[in-house]
Amino acid sequence: MELRHLRYFAVLAEELHFARAAKRLRIGQPALSMQLKALEEELETRLLERTRRHVALTEAGRLFLEQARQLLEHAERAAQIAKRAGRGELGRIGIGYSVNAAYSGILAKTLKAFRQRAPDVELLLHELHPHDQIEALLEGRIQAGFITAPSQRLPPELTAVRVGAWPLRVAVPSGHPLAQRDRVSPSTLREESFIDYAGSKDEQGLPALQRIMGFAPHIRYRGTSIMAVISLVAAGLGAALVPSSIVTLHLDDNVVFLPLTGVTEMMEMIVAYRRDERAPAVRAFCEIVSGATRA
Repeated sequence: MELRHLRYFAVLAEELHFARAAKRLRIGQPALSMQLKALEEELETRLLERTRRHVALTEAGRLFLEQARQLLEHAERAAQIAKRAGRGELGRIGIGYSVNAAYSGILAKTLKAFRQRAPDVELLLHELHPHDQIEALLEGRIQAGFITAPSQRLPPELTAVRVGAWPLRVAVPSGHPLAQRDRVSPSTLREESFIDYAGSKDEQGLPALQRIMGFAPHIRYRGTSIMAVISLVAAGLGAALVPSSIVTLHLDDNVVFLPLTGVTEMMEMIVAYRRDERAPAVRAFCEIVSGATRA
């Protein structure tokens, strides 16, 4: 039994006239008669009582028609779901993001634009450290990641679109001797204790800090979020490198954010995803990201 058999029978049951049903179905009347006969033989029961002048449903035909219509409706619904999923209008996307991405406004802007384009795609959001996002992308636990890091180096399996960049600032306690300066050079921070922003597996940003500062800072504490880092700075436990995007948020009056002289490296934000990504919804999301960078 095939869907076409159900379709033929449903139309014939509506018309109760072989010629009219054959015309609607765009097949020959003899072919329609043969298909009905084959269906009845498979079911081992008559679905229609027919004479030269009269066609009527049997009780078996009436009950079969109800189920056939439901099956046809389900099949049509399944086909529409498949088509929409193929266009990227349905699906599920796991998205990782760092706190910096949320504070910058880029995450909200991108999600809003995608929601307008594909309101029925389910978005699963996960706040993750940049290193954890890369691991999650490689393992397939998320499909896109809003990653903030200085000149982030990605594994070859991943690619990315750059969506933002901000100058770096050094955060120091408001009572720190350097807090009264307009800006500081990295060399003045050589003896300072630093607070690092670490992921769930204690990944640390020492190589990046060393590259930016020109020396290996002493990492005394580590926080799992930028809020934790700022709180530790406010407590007088050390200094930290942060993007200028968080300065305007006024997170803590006990912290001063100072520009760094001679430092040209920026805190970048990228949206990373797998190079071999084929899911239409994810590809549509990446198109939104790329379009936002061109706008």
